Amino acid sequence: MIGAVEIAGLSLPMVLLCTLLALIGSSIQGSLGFGLGMLTSPIFAMIDHSFVPVAMMVAVLPLTFGVAIRDRKHIDTKGFTWAIVGRFPGVVIGLVALRAMDGNALAYAVSASVMLAVVISVVTSRRGQVITTTPATMTTAGFASGFMGTVTSIGGPPMALVYSDGEPRTMRATIAAFFSIGATITVIGFVLSGEIGRHELALTAVILPGVVGGLPMSALLGNRLSPAVMRPLILVMCALSATLLFLQTAL
Repeated sequence: MIGAVEIAGLSLPMVLLCTLLALIGSSIQGSLGFGLGMLTSPIFAMIDHSFVPVAMMVAVLPLTFGVAIRDRKHIDTKGFTWAIVGRFPGVVIGLVALRAMDGNALAYAVSASVMLAVVISVVTSRRGQVITTTPATMTTAGFASGFMGTVTSIGGPPMALVYSDGEPRTMRATIAAFFSIGATITVIGFVLSGEIGRHELALTAVILPGVVGGLPMSALLGNRLSPAVMRPLILVMCALSATLLFLQTAL
C-alpha cells in the first residue's frame, strides 16, 4: 500500500506534501525575496521538529546560490560584505542557544520568529524603510540574521528590514547572496557541532527536490506575481501557520 511506504519516518503522502510545500515556498522566495522559511518552517516543525533548522538550512543552499547567480548584477556588494561580518558571531551564539533548546522551546522560537517577521513586514510595507542602510546597521542585521537563521532557519526579517525601501531586485539579489555565504557558514557550524545526523539528511532529501524546483518556477513567476497582492496573502498564511504551531506546542 502507498500509505505503508515511509521515507525519513514519513508516509509517502506526507513526503509529497512536504515536497510540494518546499516547491511553493521556494518559488515565492525566488520571486519576492522571502517566503520559504516564513511560510514552511512552522508547518515542517509540526510534522517533524528535525526539519528545523538543520534540514531547512541545508536544503535552501541551491535556491540562494541560484538566485544570487541569476541576479548577480543587482547585488549591493558593500552592504553584503558588512552583513557577512555580522553573520559569524550570530551563528556562534545561535549554535550555543540551539544546543540548549528542547523540541518545545524550538517550536516556540520558530513561531515567535515568524510572527516577528510578519510584524516587520507589515510595518515596513506601511512606513517604508525604517532603518537606514549603513555599515553599523548592516552588521547588526547580519548578526541578528545569523542568530535567527541558526536557531530557527528564519533569518530573512533583519535583512529585509534594512532593504525594505530599496529596489526589489537589489534586495532580492543581495539577500540571496548573503544567505548563500551565510547559510554555508551555518551549515559548517552544524557539522562541527554535531547537529547533522542521518535523520536530518533524510529530511533534507525530502524537501530538496521542491526547493530546487522552485528556482526555475520563480523565474517564470517573477514578472507575473504582483507583490501588492501576494505579500499580504503570504503574511496571513505565515501568521496562521505560526499560530497553529504555537497552539499545537502549548496544548
